[in-house]
Amino acid sequence: MASVTDLLAQKRDGGQLSAGELYAFASGIASGEVPSYQASAFLMAAYIRGLSPGETTALTMAIRDSGRVMKWNASLSPLADKHSTGGVGDKVSIVLAPLAASMGIRVPMISGRSLGHTGGTLDKLKSIPGFRVDLSIDRFLRQIEEIGVCMIGQTPELAPADGVLYSLRDATATITSIPLITASILGKKLAENPDFMVFDVKCGSGAFMKTPEQAVTLARMLVETAGQAGKGASALVTSMNQPTGLSVGNSLEVAEAIEVLEGRGPRDTRELALTLASEMGNLAGLSGAAERAREMLDSGAALGVFHRMVEAQGGDLDRFNRMEEAPAKVEVRAARSGFWKGPEARVLGEAVRRLGGGRYRVEDAVDPLVGWRQEVPCGTPVEAGCLLGVVHGACRPSAEHAAGSIENAFQWDVPSDHLVLERIPG
Repeated sequence: MASVTDLLAQKRDGGQLSAGELYAFASGIASGEVPSYQASAFLMAAYIRGLSPGETTALTMAIRDSGRVMKWNASLSPLADKHSTGGVGDKVSIVLAPLAASMGIRVPMISGRSLGHTGGTLDKLKSIPGFRVDLSIDRFLRQIEEIGVCMIGQTPELAPADGVLYSLRDATATITSIPLITASILGKKLAENPDFMVFDVKCGSGAFMKTPEQAVTLARMLVETAGQAGKGASALVTSMNQPTGLSVGNSLEVAEAIEVLEGRGPRDTRELALTLASEMGNLAGLSGAAERAREMLDSGAALGVFHRMVEAQGGDLDRFNRMEEAPAKVEVRAARSGFWKGPEARVLGEAVRRLGGGRYRVEDAVDPLVGWRQEVPCGTPVEAGCLLGVVHGACRPSAEHAAGSIENAFQWDVPSDHLVLERIPG
């Protein structure tokens, strides 16, 4: 293989990299032989010059093979996983994983931390006192066998090359590259080695894919690349012009996910979880998947699996329910009457990030208590003066600043988006 410097120059100048070069490069990233500054240079070159479908597939497989690939006993099938491309208020995985497990689908799920203005499932789960996302692979395997679901973070063993690249994409402003997103998502998912995968590709102001055309392109690339790897897959393109549900912020979103598992919670969060669970069930060949998903959610079976998962991973829901709220709260009321579509998602995500609910640097700590809690669902007629939501902040000045930003991003008198914009079958 050419030297790393030659490889970078080749991609910088618009050349094609071979599968062997990408495999060696990913292996070097995983071993530490390729330093982070060269990995960053590769990301920028790939972002500017693009990656061909062949390069994207090769990088995906190289990331998968940069570490251990899970081997599952055939008796555990069907195994399936879901991935969201990231949105504001997107806590659906916390509902979906135990819901799918309650339907008889094994769900080995490796999730990520917050990225840009979007939240991360790991940060949300870690707001539960004691909850561990750093389990060993052996423990991960045992929990899948015993409970049917386990939600952990990137490990040194699975797709370690992506662990480095994922952390650098935010810092290098290369998040929105469709080939890099595809390789990152699928590299991890293929290392998990499920039988089927479902993708929730967000589209709109609060998503990395701003337009339907971009979102559909990514959805198709994910499904097609998964197919080339021998995996069944489908994708939904879903709206992210407004936040999902009523809560944005780590502990607030976990509380809302529990509400949905208890048969309450916002309608959009519930319906999206049910739609994705049905999609997973259909791929797994379950008869009456949609009806079974609804039955498992309404009966409390999914909630029971969630409790077992949290307990198995060291979490304490009693302590979570007793946690104090953020010290500063600022109410935001309607300045006028009319049809309130809700806050524009990206502005809301950035406001919560500035409160401490997300990261600007890899090493930044996340405050689990800060965020935004709506009192009124998006797409509701309201009267002037009614309470629309409350900002939860670490101090009064930061909460007031966030409240002003969110209020300025309110959208009025425009129709709400459909939740699911398009389905991409495998």
